[in-house]
Amino acid sequence: MTIRRLDSPVVPPTTRNTDSQPTAAKNTATPSKSTMETAKSGFTPAAAPKTAAPDLSGGLRQAAAPGPVATTSPEGQAAINATLDFLNQHAPAGESLIRGGAPKFDASKNFVPRSVEKDELGMTHVRMDRTFEGTKVFGEQIIGHLDAQGKMDSVTGDTSTIPAGLGSKTLKLSDKDAMAVAQKAFGGKTDRQPTLERVVFQDDQGKYHAGYRAELTNTSDASQSPRKMNYLIDGDSGKIVQSFNQIGGFEKKPAATTPSAVTGTATPNADIKDNKTVTSKITIGDDVSIDKMKLNLDIDHTYRGDLVVTLTSPSGKSATISNREGGSADNIKGEFDMSQFAGESAKGDWTLTVSDKARGDSGKLNSWSLNITPKGSQPPPPPPPPTGTANDKTMYSGTVDLQTTKNADGTFSLNDSTRGKGVETRDTHNSDENQSPTPSSTTPFVDKNDAWGETGDDSRTKAAVDAHYGAEMTYDFYKNVLGRDSIDGKGEKLLSNVHLGTNFVNAFWDGQQMNYGDGDGKEAGPLTTLDIAGHEISHGLTERTAGLVYSGESGGLNEAMSDIMGTGVEWYASQKNSAVKFDYTVGEDAWTPNNGDPTDGLRDMSNPTADGYSLDNYKNFKSGTEVHSSSGIANNAFYLMAQGGTNKTSGMKVDSGIGIEKSLKIFGRALTTYMTPKTTFAQARDACIKSATDLYGANSPEVQTVQKAWSAVGVESKK
Repeated sequence: MTIRRLDSPVVPPTTRNTDSQPTAAKNTATPSKSTMETAKSGFTPAAAPKTAAPDLSGGLRQAAAPGPVATTSPEGQAAINATLDFLNQHAPAGESLIRGGAPKFDASKNFVPRSVEKDELGMTHVRMDRTFEGTKVFGEQIIGHLDAQGKMDSVTGDTSTIPAGLGSKTLKLSDKDAMAVAQKAFGGKTDRQPTLERVVFQDDQGKYHAGYRAELTNTSDASQSPRKMNYLIDGDSGKIVQSFNQIGGFEKKPAATTPSAVTGTATPNADIKDNKTVTSKITIGDDVSIDKMKLNLDIDHTYRGDLVVTLTSPSGKSATISNREGGSADNIKGEFDMSQFAGESAKGDWTLTVSDKARGDSGKLNSWSLNITPKGSQPPPPPPPPTGTANDKTMYSGTVDLQTTKNADGTFSLNDSTRGKGVETRDTHNSDENQSPTPSSTTPFVDKNDAWGETGDDSRTKAAVDAHYGAEMTYDFYKNVLGRDSIDGKGEKLLSNVHLGTNFVNAFWDGQQMNYGDGDGKEAGPLTTLDIAGHEISHGLTERTAGLVYSGESGGLNEAMSDIMGTGVEWYASQKNSAVKFDYTVGEDAWTPNNGDPTDGLRDMSNPTADGYSLDNYKNFKSGTEVHSSSGIANNAFYLMAQGGTNKTSGMKVDSGIGIEKSLKIFGRALTTYMTPKTTFAQARDACIKSATDLYGANSPEVQTVQKAWSAVGVESKK
């Protein structure tokens, strides 16, 4: 991330950043139960060096009315124009200001305002999406930062040169054809309307493409994990260049001995002539043992009975795909099972041979690809099933005081109107229909006397009490620690659905609401613990702010931010509720609901590699690393920042931490204010340094600790 300040030499912006900052919502509704008392101690560190006004929020400078600013308001327009004027004077990387002595770059034609936010320090942040020749550039943003006096402080963003004409060219692939490509790849029904947009996008090698982004979603098919698949499709070739699932969920990952899928593709476009042979090679660089393998083949031919098609492995073993079969039928296309190669090493040259054995017909080998599932070890055995908890309190957090609504008939429902625009919890009735939960497919939880979870209550309310409490604590954590009014900064309602599916061991944010499974009674109980609730709702926070793309380095950061904020929610609740036991392990209560063992959660921030899956140092990060695995890098940086300690891979030590509250404020501000969709780990380090500088001063101990923590996990700045 490159963070430009105006008191230093101007360099092209190459950063990642985000808009966000909180609005403290004023509660005017009268709750049916007493409002939980806000802690007046335990959250306030020593005064920061930059503080002049009374300190009410962890040592931060204060300013009135933080939160979203309407882009059409005079204040919003002034901030947008200041940012555009600055960009016109200092073109982003890949743009030139002057051509032939005349201005060339017009920021207003290259960046579209997305949001304006004012933060608790009085700074204003203008987030803009990049466009090129009138077409959106996927995942690229610029953010202008103005100080409390309205002067430009810095600009962050990532831009590269895009070839002329790419945004305005006529694509060979129509909208309809592009959606058909995405639907074929998705391979199933959707429960929301698919979306498609024309975009310019950059691939993993840095090349820009003109094409489409399609999004297809299914979040309620119990036979598979929830999916919100994004496909970036080249508009000329129709090839899917990138794809990722924006929903991660909270499934337990196998021990790290299970490598990621390995793929290879070749497009020889080679003519198949009479009585001739064509060969094509795919080189696999990953040295993994094959468990399963699929061959996708695209051959055009006017008489497929002429052809013999074989695949040969690096070891020399061959398998026949077609041996003059099919008679006069045309073409050989589709997916073929190559399980006969199971147990072999995938590494090396794979050779496809196509031989024409007769005269009179011809064809072409268009393309072929391999999809290899490597072998891995079996996951560890699950802990014993829960034996139940007391009926007069939550399953995981003891006795709590929920905010509810009194209905017209005198009963009460889990609908809290005292926090933002509301916190509500509903019952999906174990629905696994092929559609997302909606108000019409769910029902409210109702209690006669507003004493939830007491003896005699319906057992289905147990998980609901925890989910409701988790959402309330997440809202309070955002407001009282991060200074933010819900996930969107404007009090967005937090809706939770419990009892999704049958024996469903997962929980996920679907872009609009929370969804919790009951667990299977063997691997896990209901996934409604505080840190899981905070984790998944924080995917909504990330979605509403930085929009971190759920693949590559940004995907690992996306997962880490949810782990960090989920841990923050558990810590926050533990300061108010002695029954909550705070630790730096993720999801441990759902997997051990009876003993609270903090050593067998999904991830351990203090020692990420302990699960045999997660990384703790950037030196071990490789392209294609699964996002839950790479989340360990930022997770350990956060732990070292808060507590101090030693990174096991590097051996580097952080002598003492700055405490969890300050660390949460720094990471929260970095996420909502200085990250953008494709932020890398190096840019995340810069974002945290800038956030710590804003909050505590440029030469403060907090900034020094931030730098040491990121260095310990192998992440340095790349300015």
